[in-house]
Amino acid sequence: MMPPDYFDGVSAPRRALGGAALPSPRQVSVEVHSFKRAASASYTVLAMSWGQFVDHDITLTAQSKGAGGRSIACCTEEVAHNKSLRHPECFPIPLSASDPLYKGLNSSCLEFTRSAAAPKCKFGAREQLNQQTSYLDGSAVYGTTPEAAVELRAMKKGLLKTQVPLDGLQFLPPSLDPLDGCNTQEKLKYNQSCFLAGDPRVNEQILLTSLHTIMVRQHNTLAIQLKDINPSWQDEQLFQEARKILVAQLQHITYQEYVPSVLGPRFMRHLHLSPKTDGQYTRDYDPHLSASIANEFAAAAYRFGHSQIQGLVQQIDGARKNVNFAQLSSTTFNPFSLYVDGTMASYVRGETSQKAAAVDTYFSPQVTGQLFRGKAKTGIDLVSVNIQRGRDHGVPSYTRARMACGLPRVQNFTDLAAEMDAGALAKIAAVYSHVEDIDLYTGGLAERPIEDGLVGPTFACILADQFLRLKKGDRFWYETSEEPQAFSKDQLAEIHKFSLARLLCDNVPELLSIQRWPLRVFATGNPRLPCSSLSIPKLDIDLWEEYPL
Repeated sequence: MMPPDYFDGVSAPRRALGGAALPSPRQVSVEVHSFKRAASASYTVLAMSWGQFVDHDITLTAQSKGAGGRSIACCTEEVAHNKSLRHPECFPIPLSASDPLYKGLNSSCLEFTRSAAAPKCKFGAREQLNQQTSYLDGSAVYGTTPEAAVELRAMKKGLLKTQVPLDGLQFLPPSLDPLDGCNTQEKLKYNQSCFLAGDPRVNEQILLTSLHTIMVRQHNTLAIQLKDINPSWQDEQLFQEARKILVAQLQHITYQEYVPSVLGPRFMRHLHLSPKTDGQYTRDYDPHLSASIANEFAAAAYRFGHSQIQGLVQQIDGARKNVNFAQLSSTTFNPFSLYVDGTMASYVRGETSQKAAAVDTYFSPQVTGQLFRGKAKTGIDLVSVNIQRGRDHGVPSYTRARMACGLPRVQNFTDLAAEMDAGALAKIAAVYSHVEDIDLYTGGLAERPIEDGLVGPTFACILADQFLRLKKGDRFWYETSEEPQAFSKDQLAEIHKFSLARLLCDNVPELLSIQRWPLRVFATGNPRLPCSSLSIPKLDIDLWEEYPL
């Protein structure tokens, strides 16, 4: 959206207005993003999980590596005593000696390496490399290369590989790599592996793993149904058609249910982002519009979802009477409880019942110091990482982003009084020396949300721009009328009726009821319905029957 902002115009991370160092991201995290319990009035934890799944379908930033592909160590004692040993791609997060969490580490910094620079074969500012396809195309399910797809496919009847460890239910295939960052020797002894999917982050947290599982089950259900009505179809045709339908369902749910929740109705209407109805086609593909991912989106605005994370993950039993909670940090890179009968269903009931945290500057301590800690006493501070990643990528300041979005110019902190939560603004003014120093991530989260949306106007502008380009820059968008990729009008009408509620009901058989709009909390206007309800329409697969010519 904007030219990158580097101190030297090429690669050196941004500095404060007067040339001094910006405040440490950890200082900003501690002083601005400390915890205050506040739940969303309207949205469930599933809104956070779905947003993460979408994110992993469209973004995966390549990281700088050392010799042999090893991780780069930036904060070792050896490097601390001899800065000349520090790798040029190190960009560590400075720590205060009095840091409330990390002061016992005996380290002056938190590990952080820069994202790999993308080769452009020309002079200019540093850019980053997206390893995912930017299109919302199910690459988190199917992978991004033919080789990855082959590894995930069963290569018969159009199916994806699964394992069936209990009660005939399909689970993701096992990851056989003992060094995948998730598998442990202890679990491998008992034939319990982490999982394999189209995106390597599948095991990052258990609600995300569950969504990956649901998507694979949905693909296989579609492939089986297509084979039933078209017995002459072979593996390749079954796989590609099931994939085409699943990607259409992913796109439809995202733009029918998720994006409106984030942006509110005004942006949806103004930019014509809402799906059509009843099998109507769109004709707004623009070959000159790039669907590539903006740094302002990937390294700042779309990370608003981290604010929605609850520190405790809820599980609810089948009778909806017993409720258990697990600390978020205990569910990261620890998907093994899914091998226990009924566990995945209990998490799905939990995330469709539990309120997400409010989108604001306040984060759970599980996010600001305990994430991915494993058996250690402390983990990473995701807020610090987000701020540092923005600086690494040359993301311009909050005030520059506002100007790019056509919002009123800000010249001092008091100009933001009408835009931001008063408590957050006071903390921001105490940390940053000048209003133009504010990091986009911190400033965007502090804004009051737009009407019926989750984020403030600056983030809404950035998110709307990206979701517009993802739709109108995609020649294979599910509502296209262009041949040969177009669905028939009747087929498209079926996809237009499909919903997230139906996706969950069809692929979590222990789930007997769900609210009509699962991203929103159970309420009078959003009642919990039995999965058999006609108000949650099923896909009529018979419309895909191929008749002999």
